[in-house]
Amino acid sequence: MRGIRFRERPRRQVALNMTSLIDVLFLLIIFFMLTGTFRRAGEMELHLPESTTAAPAGRERAPEQVEVVMTEAGGVLLNGKATDLGRLQAELTALAAGSPGGQALIEAESGVRHGDVVKVLDMIREAGFAGVGIGTQFPQSEPKPAAQRP
Repeated sequence: MRGIRFRERPRRQVALNMTSLIDVLFLLIIFFMLTGTFRRAGEMELHLPESTTAAPAGRERAPEQVEVVMTEAGGVLLNGKATDLGRLQAELTALAAGSPGGQALIEAESGVRHGDVVKVLDMIREAGFAGVGIGTQFPQSEPKPAAQRP
């Protein structure tokens, strides 16, 4: 008895058209890029002290404004770049020389020691900046009048 003989067929190469897959991939990338949330480079979540009398200011920094951020952990950032209190005076002086009449903004978290904020304020004044601002945030809820407080 002889075995069953099958005819041999030549194998065909399967060709996938990648064009439609690439189009779908690009559409997904564009969708996620447009719907994603972007943060400003170097932005931190600060817990600034609250102030009911502060005037609202835009979050965009003016080109000649210098921003000094002080964290409760002891970190200091000058225009988004990490530094320390020892180097801050020299860096502030160099920035003040580049933009005479410039402004400075100190954003110190609530837990930063008052003495450290005063040191930075003195450094800014000695560097030659024309004005200094202190960053605050508005209270989350309206304060109760003094007569209604327990």
